[in-house]
Amino acid sequence: MRRALPILSLALVIAACSGAPIEEPADPAEDTTLSEPVNIIAPTDFAALTLGGTIQGPLGPEVEASLIVDGVAIGDIASRVQCPEGIDPCDPGTTEEGTIYTYIYEVRPGFDGPNDPPFEMPEEVRPVESASRFALAFPAHGFTGIAGYAVYDAEEVLAEGFNASISCVDDRIIWSFPEESGWSTGETITFFWQTTQPPSGPEGEYLFVADELEATGPGPMPTVGGEIAAVCETSPAG
Repeated sequence: MRRALPILSLALVIAACSGAPIEEPADPAEDTTLSEPVNIIAPTDFAALTLGGTIQGPLGPEVEASLIVDGVAIGDIASRVQCPEGIDPCDPGTTEEGTIYTYIYEVRPGFDGPNDPPFEMPEEVRPVESASRFALAFPAHGFTGIAGYAVYDAEEVLAEGFNASISCVDDRIIWSFPEESGWSTGETITFFWQTTQPPSGPEGEYLFVADELEATGPGPMPTVGGEIAAVCETSPAG
C-alpha cells in the first residue's frame, strides 16, 4: 500500500491525541485563488473526533448521490451530519443554541453506488486516474474553523510525499490534492467540517475535480446564519 509523508502523518497523529489541529503557515504573498489559496485551514484528523447521533433527514441518516459531469459519474458521495458526543438522538429541533454539527462526506472517485431517490443514476461511470479537489459550492454558514479528513484513509491511498491541504476561498471550504498524489478509482477519503448551523435539507451542491473534469453532486445544506470563521475572510491585497 502507498503511504503518505511520514512527518505529516506523525504530526496528525499527535493532533489526534491532543485534540488540537495542526498549524500550517500560509504564504501572504500568494493570491486568493483556488490554485494558490492563502486562507489555509489547519487540518484535524477525523479520528480525533468523538461524535453523537446522526440527524435523520428527509432521505434518512445519509444522503447518497453521484458526482456527475455531462451526464457521466466520475465519483460517489455519501454525506451525513452528526451531533456532538452525548447528544443522541440528534434532533436540531431540540438541541441547544450553539450546538456544533459535523458535516461528513465519504468521497470515492471512479465509483458510483446506489443513489437515494430522487437522485437519478447515471448510465455511465468513468474511472479516475487522479482526483485533485473536493469543495463546498455554497458558503460555509456558521463555520467554526475546524475542518479536516481521515488521515488513515489518506495514508492508504495517496502516493508517498503527498497529502491534502484545506483552504477557504469566498467562504467555501476546499480540500485540495496535487495531481501526482494518486487519489484514484475506488479509493475512499472521508472529509468533514464543523458548523453551528443544522442542515436545511439535501439541496447543497458539492464540487469534485478529477482528471481535469469538474463534477457536482448533492448533499446536506446548512441553514443560513451564524458567523463564518475568520480564516475565510479575504486577505488584504498587497
